[in-house]
Amino acid sequence: MSIAILGGLDRLKNYYEQKGKDLGYSVKVFSQRVPNLAQRLSGVNGIVIFTGAIAHHMVEDANRVAKKHKIPIGRSQSSSVSAFKRCLSDISAWS
Repeated sequence: MSIAILGGLDRLKNYYEQKGKDLGYSVKVFSQRVPNLAQRLSGVNGIVIFTGAIAHHMVEDANRVAKKHKIPIGRSQSSSVSAFKRCLSDISAWS
């Protein structure tokens, strides 16, 4: 199962990836604006959005893709690792 993380802290990128791997997920982190975000998100099984550290247009793109492809979204104001784990459990419950 692959998860995309939007936002978050750059210094925690490796930790997000490692924690996701430990829990059985393949993790892609998009902490900055990237071209063709909608295309990159269309192939994931879940999206985690850290709303405190992300641009609004990235959230809008993620919401549009998630609605179109029926991808579950986990949201958190905090970018902490415990918030990441909580979002993953939300996504797993939705699936």
